Amino acid sequence: MSLYCGIACRRKSLWCYRLLSTYVTKTRYLLELKEDDDACKTAQQTGAFYLFHSLAPLLQKSEHQYLAPQHSLSELEKLLAKFGQDTQRIEDSVLLGCSEKHEAWFALDLVLNSSSPINASLQKPQMETELKGSFIELRKALFQLNEKDASLLSTAQALLRWHDAHQFCSRSGQPSKKNMAGSKRVCPSNKIIYYPQMAPVVITLVSDGTQCLLARQSSFPKGMYSALAGFCDIVLGVSRTLFFITSRKLPSV
Repeated sequence: MSLYCGIACRRKSLWCYRLLSTYVTKTRYLLELKEDDDACKTAQQTGAFYLFHSLAPLLQKSEHQYLAPQHSLSELEKLLAKFGQDTQRIEDSVLLGCSEKHEAWFALDLVLNSSSPINASLQKPQMETELKGSFIELRKALFQLNEKDASLLSTAQALLRWHDAHQFCSRSGQPSKKNMAGSKRVCPSNKIIYYPQMAPVVITLVSDGTQCLLARQSSFPKGMYSALAGFCDIVLGVSRTLFFITSRKLPSV
């Protein structure tokens, strides 16, 4: 029995070591991509891209859920060339993460920062036909996505929105420059560095000033309720946080 327990403990320790080693390796690789523009550009050669149009992700319908298709660099270059856009726009993409095999994931909005956004908007139906999918607002498709796609697309939308809203230095007014990975923006004139800022999903309480609207499930302990969560624009991730309180009475707000 003791021999069996010893073998089981060693196997568990080995599994934990491998898991930690994989996490550390991925973290170091992503850090390299964020700090080294050349390494990030090289990673794009074998990486995968998620496409957006005015912050709406490209999705494909599959039975009762949506799938987020990935595109290679060569496919993306052909698409941009076909619709008259400069392939240099690929540098507007942002790094999202990577797989365990170090395949880097990027996101690119085909309209944001485009030199001719009106023309790009007119081409949206043609792009959807070419890509065999639809650009759908994330909030409408969120709960029909698997966990991985929902997390990646939420992060992508947040980063793309942040870079679109922070193209100029707040001190000098000069255009700031994004690094290849999109992990920061730098003002060339004063070298100020700006990093993407994320905020959590907001939980809203519906209240009349003295009482609030609460929900309760039969599995909750006696006297425990949960606040109803209101939907807000996705920022960094999706969270279904329940705030439990033991009283229906609230102070005036």
